[in-house]
Amino acid sequence: MRIGVLELVALSALLFASSVHTAAPLDRRSSMLRSWREQAALEPHPVPLLQTDPLYDYTAIRFPSNGSVDSLAAQYAERTGWENVGRLGQLDAYRVFRQRKGGRLVRRHLEGGVRLSQGKRLVKRGLVGGFGNRQASSNDTAWRDITDPLYSTQWHLSGTKASITGAGVTVALIDDGLDYSSEDLLDNFDFKGSYDFNDKTKLPTPRLVEDYHGTRCAGQIAASRNDVCGVGVAYGARVAGIRMLSKEVSDQDEVTALNYEMDTNWIYSCSWGPSDDGATVQGPDQHIEDAFVNGVEKGRSGLGSIFVFATGNGGAAGDNCNFDGYTNSIYTISIGAIDHLDKHPYYSEQCSAQLAVTYSNGAQRGIVTTDLGLRSCTDKHGGTSAAAPLGAGIFALALSVRPDLTWRDVQHVAVRAALPVDTGDSDWTDVAEGRRYNHKYGFGKMDAWRIVETAKTMKHVGKQTSIACPRDEAHTEIPVLSRQGAPSESASRKIEITAAQVAVAKMRRIEHVTVVVDMSHDYRGNVEIWLESPHGIRSQLATVRQHDSSNQGLADWRFMSVKHWGEDPVGVWTLHVRNAYLPKHRGTLKAWQLTVFGESTDPDTRPALPPPSSGPGPNTGGEHNPPPPAKPVEVDDQGTSSMQKVYSLMVPLLLVLGSGIVSALAMLVYMRRRERKLADMRWTALDAIGNSTIEEEGFRPRRGGASTGRPEDDEDTEVFEIAQTASGSSGAYKLPANEAVSLTDDEDARTKGADSTETERLV
Repeated sequence: MRIGVLELVALSALLFASSVHTAAPLDRRSSMLRSWREQAALEPHPVPLLQTDPLYDYTAIRFPSNGSVDSLAAQYAERTGWENVGRLGQLDAYRVFRQRKGGRLVRRHLEGGVRLSQGKRLVKRGLVGGFGNRQASSNDTAWRDITDPLYSTQWHLSGTKASITGAGVTVALIDDGLDYSSEDLLDNFDFKGSYDFNDKTKLPTPRLVEDYHGTRCAGQIAASRNDVCGVGVAYGARVAGIRMLSKEVSDQDEVTALNYEMDTNWIYSCSWGPSDDGATVQGPDQHIEDAFVNGVEKGRSGLGSIFVFATGNGGAAGDNCNFDGYTNSIYTISIGAIDHLDKHPYYSEQCSAQLAVTYSNGAQRGIVTTDLGLRSCTDKHGGTSAAAPLGAGIFALALSVRPDLTWRDVQHVAVRAALPVDTGDSDWTDVAEGRRYNHKYGFGKMDAWRIVETAKTMKHVGKQTSIACPRDEAHTEIPVLSRQGAPSESASRKIEITAAQVAVAKMRRIEHVTVVVDMSHDYRGNVEIWLESPHGIRSQLATVRQHDSSNQGLADWRFMSVKHWGEDPVGVWTLHVRNAYLPKHRGTLKAWQLTVFGESTDPDTRPALPPPSSGPGPNTGGEHNPPPPAKPVEVDDQGTSSMQKVYSLMVPLLLVLGSGIVSALAMLVYMRRRERKLADMRWTALDAIGNSTIEEEGFRPRRGGASTGRPEDDEDTEVFEIAQTASGSSGAYKLPANEAVSLTDDEDARTKGADSTETERLV
């Protein structure tokens, strides 16, 4: 057999390629990061510069929809002297006007004007209380063929065989950034859906020492199935980073962030809100509320954005998530926390607006997930901050099998699939359609398998309809409590919904109920408020909050309840208001209004989305494409001379020896270059943090070992369901020394003080 020169060259090349095959992931990573940075340099800020000048005051006006908005805006500018500087975010009915600070204040000629804030702070709902892990039994994990080293410590996940991984769905984390350079997140990072509203640039790079929160949440959702840390509940989904929590933000930024790339971003995971101090009453202004409305009406090509919010960590302060206008909106899904024992952790807030719960830290066990750095992990994630992204990841699984579900379909799926937990708790109440509800747990915990199976057979619900009852001008004094611990008397007011009203609204059944309360009081936290339905089901709208000593009362504050989901609205609804904590404090229920939202008998005719791809598909941030194949080389195969035959025997031997030497030298050169490249690649989120800051905070980046290659996904993938039981060893689980990281309280300065009941306030 004669071995040709070309065959030997090819063989030599193959040997060389096999010796340096691990170069491909590094080169691909470098190419992707370089591509993203180049694209980011060209990306304009989605908020026009004319709306961000600190020398100006800004006002937003919502114009009537029955006229030309641009024409009305021009008239308004002419009459008032305020300059029209364009649309507010994606809200077509709004225009932004500005006037130089210190200028003449002019009376507005149209209703609906609101001064836009240029600096507000929102609170991350991160780790509270103890943490730790259990190690799962080897029988729980070995058969699933998941090689991620910390998967066995992810007690909150258990797998069932099914080909569902969240592929085709992008979850956007509105948070403090996302370390897209992490090996656990790089392949699932969605460049198109990302933006940094704090530093006005496209890439959401964490820049502050405390900017680890969004990366941890992203890892819960979509950490890749590889040899780094653990896996996300929807490891085939993509995650986008919308950085908004690292500095003060303007109203324009918040409005734009909530609707950013809303056809790319299907789900928005929001682990933040007002302060959870047990005294704050705060919610979004109308223009921000309209951003939620815009999202559910126009997001996902008209099917509606899914907004998932953490209920809050103010449980120990006696806070209630119905005093948070983000979590008690009918357009958001509020998710609370349970610990590994399916119990209510002390920090998780309760309220009648809470739809469901899922796992987070508590009872000395925390959530294992991705952390800042190339291959860094943590076992210290928790709070309702961890519950919300886990819920968002489960919804990603549902939408991957049913992308045509509307935003209200998704809420119905969550209600129907929820599993009651801690059933001995006294607050469980039988409600409509055979379900149970608890203010601590909502309808129960989210189980991924049940939610996916429910989504598969879900029939689209009818259009949303509502019945707004006339405002009741009550002017009723709230009875004073005679002494602490004495029985409380209530001020009660009734409103009736008739069958005729239901027929006009074409309402089939209730979904959400809202109650707007106007109340004066000299100690607001002294008051409890209950809503009783015609069927005797009672929602606790407001609980006693001992830290809330405000004498401002409630100025048309809107409470919300999902406890009446599925009820027939016909009959008398009763509001009960009472002083329930301290004696002698006085107040007056001035007015209240009841609105019932529900499903119409008319079908909801929303557009259908194409089904997602079966795999993760191309990265929308510009995945590195392989070069085209080389053209074949033409060879003249005419006869050879005898001398050529001699050469044909010698050349192969020389080439074989030479190729071995070249391969060995190439391997040495490659290993040296790889070491330098790995060092250069540490421009990750950790390098965005200034060295002086790192030294001041005592922060040190943590690394694991080098990559040994990424296993190919097989067809036997899985959809995770939340663990049904808390089997396994007791006590805290210590990470093995040879796995990824070693974490203790003293080593992680970023979590210093995390055991405090105070929430993490932005600086």
